[in-house]
Amino acid sequence: MNRQHALVLLAAAVLALCGCSASVPLSEPDSAALATLAEVAGPSSDVNADRITSTECWLPSAHAIEDPSVDSDTLWRVLCRVHYTDDSGERYQDATCIGDFASDPMLDHCYRWAHYDFAPTFEDFPAVSAD
Repeated sequence: MNRQHALVLLAAAVLALCGCSASVPLSEPDSAALATLAEVAGPSSDVNADRITSTECWLPSAHAIEDPSVDSDTLWRVLCRVHYTDDSGERYQDATCIGDFASDPMLDHCYRWAHYDFAPTFEDFPAVSAD
């Protein structure tokens, strides 16, 4: 194996380990959900909308609610990270958001996320920009 092939394999391994991927176009439902999440995630989880600098969320279509007691294949649940500034500098607040691709709007509020043992955290899945 020559050096160039080794570098390509190394780059692919690094991207796979960090959860990064080449830019893939978002589906229309994901794009609409992310636009709604950008508007809703911060303000509904008590972040001042004027201080928000960006929002990133898990991809809704990759996080369907899989619960046999729920009769829907359009429901999803994601974590979002809302980045903002305050007097102490750059900060973030995580929020959990439950939406429905079949509803309009898909969601109207999120909840401040507090981590509990054995619960997923924002870093568990790659995120995409919601802005």
